[in-house]
Amino acid sequence: MQIKFINLAAQNREIREEVEREFAEIHKNTAYVGGAAVTSFEEEFAAFLGVSHVIGVGSGTDALRLALLAAGVGPGDEVITVPMTFIATAAAIIQTGARPVFVDIDPDTCNISIEALAGYLERRQWSTSNGPKAVVPVHLYGMPAQMDALRKLANRYDIKIVEDACQAHGARISLDGNWMHAGTIGAAGCFSFYPGKNLGAWGEAGAVATNDDELADRIALLRDHGRISHYAHQECGYNARLDALQAAVLRVKLKRLDEWNDRRRELAESYRELLANCDVRTPCEPEGTQSCYHLFVIRSERRDAIRNALLMSRIECGIHYPVPLHLQPACRGLGYRIGDFPASEHLADTALSLPMHPHLTNLELVRIAETIRLALENNNGLFAGTTYNHEAACSPPTR
Repeated sequence: MQIKFINLAAQNREIREEVEREFAEIHKNTAYVGGAAVTSFEEEFAAFLGVSHVIGVGSGTDALRLALLAAGVGPGDEVITVPMTFIATAAAIIQTGARPVFVDIDPDTCNISIEALAGYLERRQWSTSNGPKAVVPVHLYGMPAQMDALRKLANRYDIKIVEDACQAHGARISLDGNWMHAGTIGAAGCFSFYPGKNLGAWGEAGAVATNDDELADRIALLRDHGRISHYAHQECGYNARLDALQAAVLRVKLKRLDEWNDRRRELAESYRELLANCDVRTPCEPEGTQSCYHLFVIRSERRDAIRNALLMSRIECGIHYPVPLHLQPACRGLGYRIGDFPASEHLADTALSLPMHPHLTNLELVRIAETIRLALENNNGLFAGTTYNHEAACSPPTR
């Protein structure tokens, strides 16, 4: 029996009837762009996060780009982030006209290294005329970054924080004695609702969360062609709206998000117990953080052997991400080289994402762990693999 990496079919069966009722209402009113479904979702997600505003947009990339633009980022500016993330983090920065600047990750948390960020800011060797305007911490795999230390640095150097919370729906951080959701601490928090996310649509969708009234108004303007009335446009904005059908799906799923995240946390704890005596490194969850476990990522020098064993046993798994952004062809013009960010590169070589979703059973978990154990005990090379070749992965195909 195959074990799915993520089981959207089971999730869809759970919510299908309720979604169909929501769809029927939208079809009745033919309100497909904007309208009550979008407004209701924005209000409900804002209440869930504990923020003043949520602005629905077309994707997580839209959320990042529009949040940065609304924060005043543009040509001549730097935006600091990490190379260990999906390409959209850097692409959104580039699309504003700004330049991405990478700093390495913390090898324990896999999130932005506060020491690396502080070192870069202290050196003041900027690559653009204006220097850093913003920092984009990525809450990688659903694990919150060190936001308290990050806020102090951002305040000291007068740079804005735009959180990439695209994998962190429901993750929480303890700050000043209060638990706060990831994506609610900086000037803005950006969410993707890609179908496989903890809170996923049935297509592309995203949102920006903020407590800043002016920032919220500007994002709402930018997402809808700069429109101030039906045929009056204050500026040339974007077509980056959240459509009503996706909002309807998200409203139904949002009611279950806490329950689904609780199950993910139970699974993560079970994984740790089952893999305790294996030669793998399980995710670190520092005190004062609560991951939503969008992904459960183990690390091992024998990553490829484990991966091969899982696939041969019909257990789906993945690598997030095999090539850090500084080694991607799309970022070649930034001038980085292999060895510039060793913690990110080592994570890329050793990380393996195991099945993780709320409908994963305990029996499936035991089978996954046993397969990993057997792969590590195997000494005859049956499951052996090689370290990922960054240069080969980024090279164009040859004839």
